[in-house]
Amino acid sequence: MATSKETGKQPSALSPRRLLQWAASPAVLDFIGRDRADAVASFVNNNLILKLRQRRAYAQSQAQDEAAQAYLKTHFCRRPFNTMETTHTGLVFACCPVYLPTPIGRLDENHRDVWHSDIANKIRDSIIDGSYSYCDHVNCPFIAGRQLEPRDTDEAREFIEHHRKGRAVAPPPLQVVLSHDKSCNLACPSCRSGIYVANKARQAKLDDLTEKSLLPMLKDAGEVIITGSGDAFGSNHFRNLIKRLTASDDYKDLQIHLHTNGQLFDERAWRDLNLSGHVGAVQISIDAAEADTYANVRRPGNFARLLKNLAFIKTKRETGEIQHLMFSMVVQDANYREMPAFVRMGQDFGADSVMFNMYRQRDVFSKGEYEDAFIGDPHHPDHADFLEILHAPELYLPIANLGNLAAYAPAGWLDADKHPIGQAAE
Repeated sequence: MATSKETGKQPSALSPRRLLQWAASPAVLDFIGRDRADAVASFVNNNLILKLRQRRAYAQSQAQDEAAQAYLKTHFCRRPFNTMETTHTGLVFACCPVYLPTPIGRLDENHRDVWHSDIANKIRDSIIDGSYSYCDHVNCPFIAGRQLEPRDTDEAREFIEHHRKGRAVAPPPLQVVLSHDKSCNLACPSCRSGIYVANKARQAKLDDLTEKSLLPMLKDAGEVIITGSGDAFGSNHFRNLIKRLTASDDYKDLQIHLHTNGQLFDERAWRDLNLSGHVGAVQISIDAAEADTYANVRRPGNFARLLKNLAFIKTKRETGEIQHLMFSMVVQDANYREMPAFVRMGQDFGADSVMFNMYRQRDVFSKGEYEDAFIGDPHHPDHADFLEILHAPELYLPIANLGNLAAYAPAGWLDADKHPIGQAAE
């Protein structure tokens, strides 16, 4: 959604972003209750915010210069052909809803029907014709960072061929991203305005989804990512789901990819959730390399506990029980100076890759909050210093990936020995 700074207009009192801010305010939560506030937020997201994001994505696809058009027509994104993502608003997407904001169905519908819906096929058509007209060309790190795979690979050709032959041939989603529970033990300013933990009523609904939708969906999948919406260990729903998956032979071939802030990822959690033999990739979102910065951007996280848990996680990576370990940082005014140190931190703890992405406008943030943190704005007082940081030699190491920050990188960064995001995470 365009910010007021981008449009030159002040948001109206009843703008979608203001409505979301209102629904997330403590006073409103106390007055009408979390369930009603969540219902308001879901309605605004599904009926207003998504429409704005879709219009922006289409406008971006029409505004590509010749070089960008040539790149997209010769490169391929497999995510809409192999990925299904759930969301807390009840919608299902064929990619991260920030990168591809058009839903393909609802979570309470048959997942096979959703996967082969008309809109899902139209999205795939847009990848094949090279327009990427449903995609956010600015926020997507695959597009903005020029890290898509060439269209002429055997794998890309196979996806395209299956799509053209239709539903009878097209495979089910290989990867399912579960993002339908926002529960998290932290309230990071780059993500949300306060800690959210599903109450008993919400928990019961989520558990009902496990039986009706999630377990049938995952029987067709090869990988499940938990979670893109909160914390894999901070959600009772996801902890219960993981226990179901690791205890059943029906899912013995399903790889579990964990996305977590690491605060609760310790030896006890590994043992209690029976994770041994079930984990593929692990992404730890950290956002800092120093204790003071961590206390600011990962509230109310404990940096000493994080380091202890990272040491444990490192041992699992060294023994191969974790197949790929990624550290990630949302780059903002509070932490951009630590980008080089963050790469070194990744090396110290055995990370295979260190991912950076730019802070983006969240709909619950005020204009001032966003402008203060958005270091990518050329008018930000520290923007020139940020650009200088991008020359640090650590950011040229193969372990480092600038994601959608590649648009700000010095000439030559993309010519370094970099791996496409999708390949680095495999």
